[in-house]
Amino acid sequence: LIFISHDLNLVSSFCDRVLIMYAGRIVETCRADRLHEAQHPYTRGLLNSLPRLDEPRARLEVLKRDPAWMDAESVSGVQ
Repeated sequence: LIFISHDLNLVSSFCDRVLIMYAGRIVETCRADRLHEAQHPYTRGLLNSLPRLDEPRARLEVLKRDPAWMDAESVSGVQ
């Protein structure tokens, strides 16, 4: 089963393994229970965009996309 979403909390509750795609390429793979250890800037940006109800947060910044992400090798250090 393939489950596609930008909501990484939802993804991690349904899936065992997560593949993060950016611009049509897989940039990171990890186990869902270790998603909080992700390293790619796009994955970190998605994780940081999740709302929190237990503490006030500043307004979210627009994710600064780096063109180099499209040329970089895939990151899969969190297995």
